[in-house]
Amino acid sequence: MPESIDWPLKQQPSRRSHRGLILFLAVLAVVLFGGRIALTLWVDLLWFQSLGYGDVFWKARGMQWGIFLGFAALTFLVLYGAFSALKRAHRHDLPNDHTLFIGGQPVKLSVEPVLHIAAIVGSIVVALATGGAMQAQWSTLALWWYAPAATGSVADPIFGRPLNFYLFTLPAWHLILGWLLTMAILICIMAIVFLLISGGARAFESRFSSPLHLPWRGLSFSVAFLLFVVAMRVYVGRFE
Repeated sequence: MPESIDWPLKQQPSRRSHRGLILFLAVLAVVLFGGRIALTLWVDLLWFQSLGYGDVFWKARGMQWGIFLGFAALTFLVLYGAFSALKRAHRHDLPNDHTLFIGGQPVKLSVEPVLHIAAIVGSIVVALATGGAMQAQWSTLALWWYAPAATGSVADPIFGRPLNFYLFTLPAWHLILGWLLTMAILICIMAIVFLLISGGARAFESRFSSPLHLPWRGLSFSVAFLLFVVAMRVYVGRFE
């Protein structure tokens, strides 16, 4: 028998209690932040309906969420598609496993599953952030989409473009080209990561006993896409 007994007995919190606390905090966060957004939308809806423009309110909200979902989905497809293409281009150079020694014990670390999970999580995070940024600029895209016809409009004497082009089309072009430039830079960063991983694997296998030839094809296509986007921005920039 022990000499002393602590009373009451200290019990370790169960996993169920941890899950209940996390669920409670998540529900509380949704109620606090979501309730504020819902209240703001409700007040705006009442104001629009009082003026007889309830359809305008729903049309604007539909465009905002449509732009968010559209650009988020498109961003995810572009980034994950680029990851799949780069992975296919470097499939012969990517190491299957890395052996790390921790405390003198060998531990095998699989590279491909880690890259796959990182690509999915990173693509989702960037897609949500991009969708939110484009949603904030929804009015620019709406003005471009619903711009009136340019028939009979005044044209500038240099490029011969109508006035509607400078008021509605050009801002939307700049916005879309900015999104394309962001995608091109992220794809180039992804290509550099693949190049470093595959180049490191080749260097580890050859032990620098022979010249190191790196697979530049993925990075070359990525830089070419980046330069193409930059060229489009230069072309559109002349209208400024």
